[in-house]
Amino acid sequence: MALSTDLPLITLLPRAWIGFGKAPWRCVGLAALILISAIGPAVVAQDLRMVSAPWLARLGDIAVLISLGLPIIPLLGLLRLADQLLPDTLEARPPQQLSSLMSQTLVLVVFELLLLLAGLGLIQVLSWAVGHVSTTLAGLIVLLGALILGAGLFTQVLSLPLLVYHRCKALQAMDRSRRLVQNNSLKMLAVLGLLLGINALGLLGATLGLLLSLPFSALVLMACCRPQTPWRRDSRRNILPT
Repeated sequence: MALSTDLPLITLLPRAWIGFGKAPWRCVGLAALILISAIGPAVVAQDLRMVSAPWLARLGDIAVLISLGLPIIPLLGLLRLADQLLPDTLEARPPQQLSSLMSQTLVLVVFELLLLLAGLGLIQVLSWAVGHVSTTLAGLIVLLGALILGAGLFTQVLSLPLLVYHRCKALQAMDRSRRLVQNNSLKMLAVLGLLLGINALGLLGATLGLLLSLPFSALVLMACCRPQTPWRRDSRRNILPT
């Protein structure tokens, strides 16, 4: 199936709300797992670093790394659940293997990190080389490089949701995300601004609001991956969850 190049901006919020209403407690439970897997190891790492023993401090560093990677597992579960709750437009999709999804997610994360490190390294080398001639020009190179790198990262914001939805390889998900975001850059900026605002509100009240904002964000991102089709049947339904 050809990749849709039209982001269904108007139908994102109603579809996400309907999907959340189908399984609210499962969504909240997976969001809680994401927060626990991120905060728990980080708290343990902070306590270990306060101990004078060097080997315990090393364990604290390892716990920090765990807090960065462990939330990916419940995050994938939340995205898979969001994919199941939203109305589908693809026919006869093969069953999704968790092991294959995990491996492709790992490859995707590695590729994204390599691109980020390569971009930062190139900016540093160019600014250092030009800095011997003009510090002003070196500053401009840093600014321009940061803008280009940020734009490149912006085009990959849908790579993981597309990886879950299309059951594709990591490089295919990155290419699909680049094309979809480039064709809908203003719409995608509006979506990201909306999600940032929702999750900022979720941080209020001891971050308990994230239990609702995280699942809703996952549903919105997964809805972005669906091709644009007339929204006739869904428009007749009550958008309030029951």
